[in-house]
Amino acid sequence: MSEPFAPHAGPVTVLLTPDGTVTACSDGAARLLGRPARAAVGARLADLVGRAAAGPLADALKQAAAGRPWRGTLPLPGGHPLVACDPMAAGSGRTLVALTVAPPWADGVELLNEAGRRIGSTLDLHRTAAEVVGVAVPRFADAGAIYVLESLLADGRPVPPAVAGGDAAVVVRRLAIAFAEDDPRAWSREFPVNEVIVYPPGTSYARCVNTARMVEFGSDAIPDALVHRTGPAMEGLLDHVSLLAVPLVARERVLGFAVFSRKRGRLPFAPADTALAGELAARAATCVDNACLYRREHRTATALQASLKPGRVTVPAGLEIADRYVPAGSDVGGDWYDVVQLPGERVAIVIGDSVGHGVTAAAAMGQLRIAAHTLAGCELPPAEVLTRLDTIAQSLDAAQFATCVCLVCDPATMRCELACAGHPPPLLALADGTARHFAVPHGLPLGVSDPAHPPEYEQLAGVVPDGATLAFYTDGLVESRMRNVDEGIARLASALVASRSPSLDETADGVLALLADQQGHDDIALLLVRAAGAA
Repeated sequence: MSEPFAPHAGPVTVLLTPDGTVTACSDGAARLLGRPARAAVGARLADLVGRAAAGPLADALKQAAAGRPWRGTLPLPGGHPLVACDPMAAGSGRTLVALTVAPPWADGVELLNEAGRRIGSTLDLHRTAAEVVGVAVPRFADAGAIYVLESLLADGRPVPPAVAGGDAAVVVRRLAIAFAEDDPRAWSREFPVNEVIVYPPGTSYARCVNTARMVEFGSDAIPDALVHRTGPAMEGLLDHVSLLAVPLVARERVLGFAVFSRKRGRLPFAPADTALAGELAARAATCVDNACLYRREHRTATALQASLKPGRVTVPAGLEIADRYVPAGSDVGGDWYDVVQLPGERVAIVIGDSVGHGVTAAAAMGQLRIAAHTLAGCELPPAEVLTRLDTIAQSLDAAQFATCVCLVCDPATMRCELACAGHPPPLLALADGTARHFAVPHGLPLGVSDPAHPPEYEQLAGVVPDGATLAFYTDGLVESRMRNVDEGIARLASALVASRSPSLDETADGVLALLADQQGHDDIALLLVRAAGAA
């Protein structure tokens, strides 16, 4: 019989015929086979490594010989190391199988190192959970799953153990699950991701959450833990005889729990395994907590942005207006715009962009938009509106910069007065099929100046030519990693000309379609204005 496979040894590769006969071995095979490599050639591998591996080994070889690589664990001397069986063409139509045995982890160091590399690669909650079970299965366990408290997903507030008590039902959502089976899809259908489960008081999983302690149990406790399961799924689970429910605890709060299980024929969890499971769960909990915090902040920012963003723009008499807002794919930005009806049938148009993303940018956007609406409604000239907005931007709790353009227009004459605070200039799409910048003065972004050096916003006057369309936009439509702002503005000008239509809404849709590659990276705001009947 071979000696136990050394924990710190390197991988071993054995070349086999489909029936399991050894044809060649790599250096170090003696550690696994219990005899010199030359002496092992011609023998059947199952005879060298023990009866326990015979059945699983035959199944793995059969799959590999059919051209399908196999990955899993085998009961080999000294433990259940990770094994790979890969088909190899040997000439003359023959197929051999390369069996590679990875050494068992030594005190879990390699497994934890791998966890550190793989877990938390993103702030996506489901992907983080999948990364946890992907590290653990099949190397550490035959099955694994991550459950997070439904209350945490609903309102972002996990329940501390002291509040939950020791005897309460637990409502959780399954975020990820993995089985070391040839066809794990059947298990995934029985235990789908995103299923919400209620575990009654006294069950192993409820005790794990309520006490914030690891619970070790056997297959006899599975019917109580899974009271809603019957049939083949339950019968298959009863073969998992050693199970761990490990709490996910971060910042002294229970977020949920991880489940690891081993089937009959594999060594049950030992004290060293439970310690490793605790370390793995601790690392997983930190990553899950970060993902939950990001989820909560993003949801808050999205709700804040939606509540503060202007609704349907009221189109004043004498003008046609088309507005579009396209949010970024993940982050919440601070783009905003407004159309304010003024006495004398004049109209004020304001568009801005608070720098940054998330709650801070959304909150700044809301405060500046409301302030701009109020200031413009007081019939202040555009330069004065920006001067006062600059003072407000400096007084925000967090240092927050923003760009902005403010314009006042008389629809009867299309005469405009405007001022700019570091914002991209409006564009004019002319009736002759050309486009150019609308005259705009330069000014510092809002919040950049200080009381000792107040901003001086210049105000210019201009006229929108007959049949022309005036386009306001934010930098999300013209700036990207692939091109600078000037190149982006030139592309927008071409898109405005190419999309010209009697319908201003069709023009706006055409511009966004032509510049579709800009979408998803930053928020985009587009506001098109022209005299009524000018098309």
